Amino acid sequence: MGNAETLSDSLSMTDSLLFDFDKFPIQKGSLGPLHIGMTIEKAEKLFTGLIKGEDEAGNFGFDGGGKSYLYYLNKELVFVLIPKLETDTILSIVAIHNNLTTTNGLHPNASVQQIQALYPDMIVEHDLLNGWEIFHEATNQWQFVFITDENERIGDYPDLDAPSKPKRLQIQADWITIF
Repeated sequence: MGNAETLSDSLSMTDSLLFDFDKFPIQKGSLGPLHIGMTIEKAEKLFTGLIKGEDEAGNFGFDGGGKSYLYYLNKELVFVLIPKLETDTILSIVAIHNNLTTTNGLHPNASVQQIQALYPDMIVEHDLLNGWEIFHEATNQWQFVFITDENERIGDYPDLDAPSKPKRLQIQADWITIF
């Protein structure tokens, strides 16, 4: 058991040397030095230790086609850069890893209860296009995304176009989208 703990500690230390989460706080319009409006090429020069992948932007709520660039630490997804369609300019950043934190202490997998503690007037919307629920944080232009289904909705939506106060507080966000 001692060897496993040492190996685990060693991997954690190695991971933290590869990517310093503390240098990438979730802020208004940015994830640390990565800013909305900068190019992907310039952004990629600002971090090391991550493995790049590609996916469709639609999988992160951006309809209309286009690519998204996924960045992994080992096999864990850390963040995603979404460029404007057919450009290299960052339109949005999706913060996913639990070690990323907002300037007010939340993380991408925060529960509704944790979010509501900081935003007591929190309301959620049912995103009809994607089927999930979202909370818009207007001041910092963040969107907490909750991939839920009809069996586990945060809110109640008798009128599909109307937002809801949260009813189920234990549900955790899946990511934070930075606009």
